[in-house]
Amino acid sequence: MGAVGALATAGGYAWQIEPFWVEFVKINMPVKNLPDSLVGKTIMQISDLHIGDEVDTQFIIQALLKAQAYQPHFVVYTGDFVNGTDPVIRYNQLQQVLQHTVHGSVGTMGILGNHDYGMNWTLQKVAEKVTHMATQAGITMLRNQNAQIQGINFIGIDDYWGPNFNPAQAMSHYNPAIANLVLCHNPDVCDLDVWNGYTGWILAGHTHGGQCKPPFLPPPILPI
Repeated sequence: MGAVGALATAGGYAWQIEPFWVEFVKINMPVKNLPDSLVGKTIMQISDLHIGDEVDTQFIIQALLKAQAYQPHFVVYTGDFVNGTDPVIRYNQLQQVLQHTVHGSVGTMGILGNHDYGMNWTLQKVAEKVTHMATQAGITMLRNQNAQIQGINFIGIDDYWGPNFNPAQAMSHYNPAIANLVLCHNPDVCDLDVWNGYTGWILAGHTHGGQCKPPFLPPPILPI
């Protein structure tokens, strides 16, 4: 009975509490060669919204409204804007959510994740549709591209599992003499020899904020 009760409690927590627990985490981010004009500015990272038929659209919108209140100077979206297989639901809900896009007062950038490529992470037409809709909402989408804004260079790498993954192209424009930040959905890319000497922050998504941790036990070591 005790074991059944513990399982029911854990299941209820995982189903109805943890997925709806919105937390804003603030950390200091020293960046090499950062211009004095950007010292003290804020960058907000938003990732893995998974908009579609499995996630409550209104919950996502309410979370974005809370994020807007922070009035960040930069905002980066690190992939997996959408989820699900029904294109009508997926794009209709994405359009609703993008009406509440959190914008940075200085700049707003984004990259794609594996789910932004649709079934089996292979559909270019899904990625192009998501890219177009995000661009229309004021997000500068970086697909193995760089964007320099007020002295800081954002390097956006397309998804590791998608057909457009080309880190060499993205990193070919890396200039160590200026301030740089890398956006890369899947953190496993860190293990590849693609960085062209880069040392610095890599803002990633894909892990959904961390790992599962059973009560009274250490967290498991997962591949990602």
